[in-house]
Amino acid sequence: MAQTIIASPQEFSPAYNPLKFIVDSTNKNKSAFKYVFQVFEGGTSNKIAEYKVLPRITDGYGEQDLSKLIQAKVSWDLDTSITSWYNAPNSYYQYDVKVGEEYTYQVTYVSNLTNNGGNVQINVSNIFNVGDQVVIIQADGGVANPLLEGLHTVTAASGSAFTVNVAWSSVTSASIDGSVRYADNRKLITLDISLFEDEIAFNGAFRWDDWSTYDSTDYKLTLVNKEWLTNQPQEFSCTLAQDLYLDLRNVKGNNRIVFVNSNGAIFFKAINNLGEISQIPVGPNNYGTLTGTGALIDSTVDWYEVYYRTAAGVDSIRYRINLDRRESITEYDILFLDRLGSFSSFAFQLKSYERGEITREMFNRDVKGYVNANDNWTYKTEDMGFTQLNLNVVKSFDLNTNWMTQDMAEYFEELLTSPQTFVKSVEYICGEGPVSSTYQPCIIQNNSYEVFKQRNKNLIKQSITIKLANQDNING
Repeated sequence: MAQTIIASPQEFSPAYNPLKFIVDSTNKNKSAFKYVFQVFEGGTSNKIAEYKVLPRITDGYGEQDLSKLIQAKVSWDLDTSITSWYNAPNSYYQYDVKVGEEYTYQVTYVSNLTNNGGNVQINVSNIFNVGDQVVIIQADGGVANPLLEGLHTVTAASGSAFTVNVAWSSVTSASIDGSVRYADNRKLITLDISLFEDEIAFNGAFRWDDWSTYDSTDYKLTLVNKEWLTNQPQEFSCTLAQDLYLDLRNVKGNNRIVFVNSNGAIFFKAINNLGEISQIPVGPNNYGTLTGTGALIDSTVDWYEVYYRTAAGVDSIRYRINLDRRESITEYDILFLDRLGSFSSFAFQLKSYERGEITREMFNRDVKGYVNANDNWTYKTEDMGFTQLNLNVVKSFDLNTNWMTQDMAEYFEELLTSPQTFVKSVEYICGEGPVSSTYQPCIIQNNSYEVFKQRNKNLIKQSITIKLANQDNING
């Protein structure tokens, strides 16, 4: 038997796009044939799934898409307390795929009937054992050798021949061809014929138009000018209070994250991660402690760039952060998971409105009252009939961005559709700069949005409504 690999995902692929494995087999036309796909945790014998797949009608190929399985194995990483770098083990999953096959075991013989101690011996390579029940089907339907047709028991066996309980004297023609299978249609299962090892899927989802041209080498940072795992525009505006946690496919070893500001000053922080993906805080508020002279951001700096440099001196593309110093009394920053697994953020600096939604349960209970000194039933005026319980408050906010570029407006869609969002409020105190609160999980309430294009609208800004993901409990 032989299998041929027809197609497989790239060795580093987004988990939320198709992960199709396709193979062909020389046995695909055998009775009850199925491909057997087994999926293992990378580099281990821990099997996480097994699929038995019928051949495709058109070409007999075995095809299995593992994207739904692998999506359940990847998640996201975020630690807002760290400003250096950290391993992101939840953002990817490493797995192996082994493809085998099964089919009803059957051997075909050609003019191979001989006498073995008075019984019929069939000389053909086989795996039958003494005592097995087999069904023999002859090419002539049993006309020449009627007693050999049908169900029989194996009385002797070797790897090259087996004997059944049929008298040799009943055979009138030893040249009749035929086939033999187990009486219970037992399957022959052969595993691990085709191997796909060290496959990596990361928490990413490419758009329909983009995935067909996806190339994993675009994110291989041992090559020059390759990308980080983010869709954040290469030129992006941030306030001084914003945080950015961008992922990259790690080059294992002693490497650097390099920062260069508009004054030409160069800074860096070292990274030494043995995992596949690293998450790097690089925002104006969370770039952390850097090695260099002076400050990355001061009153004279308009922008800075950040890029990855390998120990061999290979640089990634540069991501420029333009510092947005437009006046803001209070702002809200929303940190969100983008389509390639990074956490970027948008600032909402214009008018904001905060609302509270109260939920409560009520019931009308009987007023018990009391009997007074005159033997009259009465009640206290503070006795309560309608009673409320399980009070909760959920806060919602209407937020508005400042004016943004076309690229930022397109990227804003990823905030609106993100499944993981967090909000913090920022106040600017004179002489102290921005003072931020902690992040709280929130839910974007918008169910529709307008896609703005600068050719239609020179000035672009967006408005959203969010709701905090947790309720405030009320005492009773």
